Amino acid sequence: MLLWSLSQVIKKSGTKSSTIQVKQTEDGLHLADSILWFDAQANGELSFISTPDLESNPKVPQVIATAETVRILEAFRRKPNALVCQYNRPFSIGRLRMELLPSGCVLGGASLYVEVDGGRLLYAPNLQPQRVPTVRQMQLKKAHTLVLAPTQADPNLALPNRKREKDRLLETVQSMVKHGVYPIILCDPVGTAQEITKLLTDHEIPVAVHDVIAKINKVYEDSGSKIGPYTRFTRKYAKQKVTLIPIRGHIGNSRVSNLPEAPILGVQGVLDETISLGSSRQVAERFVLGTSFDGPEMRDIITAVGPKEVYVMGQFAKRYAAELANIGVTVKPLFVNDQPTLF
Repeated sequence: MLLWSLSQVIKKSGTKSSTIQVKQTEDGLHLADSILWFDAQANGELSFISTPDLESNPKVPQVIATAETVRILEAFRRKPNALVCQYNRPFSIGRLRMELLPSGCVLGGASLYVEVDGGRLLYAPNLQPQRVPTVRQMQLKKAHTLVLAPTQADPNLALPNRKREKDRLLETVQSMVKHGVYPIILCDPVGTAQEITKLLTDHEIPVAVHDVIAKINKVYEDSGSKIGPYTRFTRKYAKQKVTLIPIRGHIGNSRVSNLPEAPILGVQGVLDETISLGSSRQVAERFVLGTSFDGPEMRDIITAVGPKEVYVMGQFAKRYAAELANIGVTVKPLFVNDQPTLF
């Protein structure tokens, strides 16, 4: 069950009907007969960036993004030429009328609503229907065409309840700290790390964070998101503190070897995500805090948006399209250069 009713967060729109054609490439999605691309790094003249990806470095002539997404990218020396837009402030470029909506996943994360030639499209690859206290709540808008990118492998499987998983994580950490044990927590550096920082500091548990997480925390704080007191991790000053480390990337071997000898807790965004610090450092316990919607929530999102056509992106596109074939809406998998995926 969603923690927030979709009917509370959906916005109304007009009544014209016309689907919009999009095509997936190896570098983002392209809106047919337009200059607009979605999450492209190099293709086209103009690309909308839905979420701050630390591995990306957009090189298109201009990107559309929120100020928070741009600040996170700039914190890692990414310098996109950005048209900075606010949520819920419609704007036009040529014949395209657009509006950014909060995706509910991470600070600055957004979906893009587009009106063009009588058609209405909602590009929403990353959506978190459940309330995350450190970011704006997800919003939807009625559209003829909906684009989604599921990250969970099984379209029929619901993720564990986020509140119960957070409570379980908190109870585990509190029990360890009570006995003088301060665990290492592996988690996604954008979004999840800030949510965990707030969870622990709200309960007066001391926290130290990896440099990558500290940079993102600073952007959250500068944007008004209160995540509580923390320190940067160093081996010398991280004693008697729970340490947050990025789940993947950004960690050299020296940094891993400098981690304290402590139990490792893994917080993953998808059920089948691999969490490891190498064969010598095993994860003691795992927790699932979904970073995006699961299969059942996807069905609720489709119902709320009310599209005539749904495009499904990603490695599980074919499977989701098959599972959703009987929901009364046309569901099409998107393949890079029109080549089917293996799943």
